[in-house]
Parts: sequence; structure tokens; C-alpha cells
Amino acid sequence: MKKTILSFFAILFLFVLFTGCENSKSKPNQDDEQNDDSLITTDDPLITTDDSPVTDDDSLITTDDSPFTDHDSPVTDDDTGNTGDTGNTGDTGDSGDTGNTGNSGNLSAIFNLGPHFVNMIDVKKNNNGAPRDFRIYEPTGATGLVPVVHFQHGFQLKYTYYDDVLIHLSSHGFIVVSGQSEHSLMGGDTSVVEATKVTAFIEWIKTNLASKLTGMTPDLDNFAVSGHSRGGKVTNHVLNTSPAIAKSFFGLDPVDAPPPFGGDDPSLNNPVQFQGKSMFLGAEKGPEGMQACAPADHNSVNFYFGFPSPSRHIIAAGVGHMDMVDEPDLKACGTTCSLCAGSKDNALNTQFRTYSGGLMAAFFSSALKGKTEYETLLNDFMTHPFLTKVSESK
Repeated sequence: MKKTILSFFAILFLFVLFTGCENSKSKPNQDDEQNDDSLITTDDPLITTDDSPVTDDDSLITTDDSPFTDHDSPVTDDDTGNTGDTGNTGDTGDSGDTGNTGNSGNLSAIFNLGPHFVNMIDVKKNNNGAPRDFRIYEPTGATGLVPVVHFQHGFQLKYTYYDDVLIHLSSHGFIVVSGQSEHSLMGGDTSVVEATKVTAFIEWIKTNLASKLTGMTPDLDNFAVSGHSRGGKVTNHVLNTSPAIAKSFFGLDPVDAPPPFGGDDPSLNNPVQFQGKSMFLGAEKGPEGMQACAPADHNSVNFYFGFPSPSRHIIAAGVGHMDMVDEPDLKACGTTCSLCAGSKDNALNTQFRTYSGGLMAAFFSSALKGKTEYETLLNDFMTHPFLTKVSESK
């Protein structure tokens, strides 16, 4: 009897221990259940439902010297065609002053917000056949053909948790699309099943994205993919089965580990089929802690090793696996984020999100826009505005 009781508590302890990597207690899109006509729910601290697009001091969009200063992008709802609530149609976004366009000859300006204000458009599942809820980050005023990046969120996280990084990327002239997946620790889609759905979603995007935009033309010949944590694993499965679906891949602390109870083999167990450009940004503290959320042998090191040339790999110093998540969401996601080792320094995390968005913008500017001058910046890590532990390329 004692052995049975001890076994029970041992299993219970392991369950709590392993739910930390990316197991959120909140179901995806619970916030959407409040009001279909309102894009912005009260659990999204980045954007309020009143006339002020900036929340309290916990918001990452501040009025101080933060790189996110006054970049309060409007969010529109494809279901209604309106901006925000009907009571706030005049609040089309105090998009503010990017103030950081920099000098075109100064490559390091990529680590500041770009010249474009970013319009955020939310689309609900089943709207005109949309396979899932998703958000578009649209660089207003961008002309010509605009490259497109698909971003895949991490395990049990929400597609709305990465606004800071994706706004930064979009402000440099990229259309970014981030959709919501369904999976959980105890059930839901495996990464292989999820990859088939993401592949179908990307194909849907390529057919329907133009109709969701406000006047610009997506460059579907210059299409890229990206993903955080399990999102990197899912994206690699997509590339293994459809290697021509994208021209480049950026992994944001990607994790290829199976879940705690098994049943979902790593994607890198299969030979990498993708032959385009790749880059991987790891977090130093990802493999640390009682719950290693980016465990050794399954993190950015392994992705870089497994992918062919040309590829790059950077490990950012002092930050953890969830420190690229928006600050309010990092606070709100509870056990999912708290068990992952991190910096516990909001100022450092803000710098890291800025750095992540800048690296993505530099990488995709080279890979998708042919701006090869950014290769120099990517190679010269000593000029980067963030301390790195590893910087390598092949």
C-alpha cells in the first residue's frame, strides 16, 4: 500500500515538473470568447479597449526610451472591417513616432524599430474559410512586393504572445502571419499532425492573404518561416515534408525534445530536407533549471548542427526560454513560463526582444530582400547590442 501511495505521488510530482516547458493552463483563445466584435480582450495587456492604446507601467509599449516607444499599432478585425470597438473607431492607432528609422547606411539601425508603422489585423477561424485564428502584422506604407513570414508559437502558448518581436520585424517591411495551434501536455495534436495543419494553413495564406491586407501586395515568392520552441520543431516537420514551401527559416530558441510522456519523436531524427538559408537564436538559460525548457541535445545547438550551410547560430547571454514572450504575457502564463529558467530582469528581457526582432529583420532582409550587406552585420557579433555566448556560421 505504501509503495502504491509513493508511486502515485511520484507520478504527480513528475507531471507538475514537466508541465513547465510550455504547458499553459489557459486554453488558446479563451479571450476570444468574450466578444466577437472586439478584437482586444481584457486579458491582452498590450492593447486596451479604451481610447488609449497604452496600458499601465506593466505594458511593454511605454513612453520612455524603450525601443518600443510610441509604437502603438492599431488592431483591426477582419470579421467586422472596423478598427477596434465601435465606440473607438476613431482610435485607429496612435501609431506614434517610430523615431528609430536610423540612417540607411547604418546597418545597426535594424535593431531599432523600422520606418513602417505596423497595423495588426486579427482574423477568426472560419472567416472566409480561415483554418485557424491568426494575426497579421502589416507594415503600413510598404510599397512594391512585400515579403511574408509565417511565425509558429511555442507549446501551449498563444499566437498573441509575441507582439514585440513581430512588430519589430514587420516595421522593417515584412508582412508577418502568426496563427493559433491546438495541443496540450495530455492530448491534442502531435507535432507531426500539427505540421500537416500548419502546411495547409500556409497554403491557405498564400491564396488568401492579399484579400486581408489594406492595399499592399504580398511577395509570395519570398516567403519564410519561423517558430519559437515547439514551433521550431513543427516548422522543421513542415520543411521536411514540403522543403520548397519557404526560402528561409529562423528558429527562435527552437526545441526538438519529445514531451515528458513521450509519443512525439524529435523532428531532427529525420534527415533535414530544407536547403534554404537558416538561422537559430538560442537562450543561454534554456537548458538550465530543474525543468530544462530547451534541454541539451534538443535545442538550437542541434538545429544548427542538423541544418545544411548556409546557416547561423547565436546563443544570447543571460536570458531564458520564455524571455522573448511579451512582458505582460510572461507574467500571465503562470506555470508554463515560471518553471523555465529566465533572467527575471524585465529590462534585459525588453532588450532581448528588441535584439530578437532585429536579428530576424536582418536575416530576412538578406534572405528575402537580397540585401546582402546584412550578412556583414550578422557575422560581426561584436557590434550587436546584446551580449552573446556563441556566434557561429557555416
